Amino acid sequence: MKINGIDELIKTGHGEKSARQKAVETDDFKKILKASVEQTGNHPIKAYQSPSINPLSGVRLQPLSLETKHATVERVDNLLNLLDRYRKQLADPEMTLRKIEPVIHTIIKEKEQLASVLDSVAGEEGLKDIVNRTLITASLEVIKFSRGDYITS
Repeated sequence: MKINGIDELIKTGHGEKSARQKAVETDDFKKILKASVEQTGNHPIKAYQSPSINPLSGVRLQPLSLETKHATVERVDNLLNLLDRYRKQLADPEMTLRKIEPVIHTIIKEKEQLASVLDSVAGEEGLKDIVNRTLITASLEVIKFSRGDYITS
């Protein structure tokens, strides 16, 4: 089906602009742009100094209580024992990775619990170093297991 006369409707609805109208519009734009650029050049830029903030003002470092130290040492010992059990299971040729997987899940849980205590051990540098190294070792072993480093072909 062919519809006649549709071209006339489109032209009247969207009317074509003459070359003169286009030139006037671009001249107006140039004038507005030039005026706005000149206005922004007249305003001096003020540098604002922010108030000084001390990030450690809200942190209160208190010595670790004997109970907290004891609990942290127990968690580190528990994680190290798990890692030792994991090492022995990896050395056992009768063990499969499926049988070892529950130990990895337990290591992950213990590692997360110990990581939450790491910030509270801020005053005890020696203990913090031991906790940090234990967490790094556990993380590496979890990554190696997940990546499949111990799969034998």
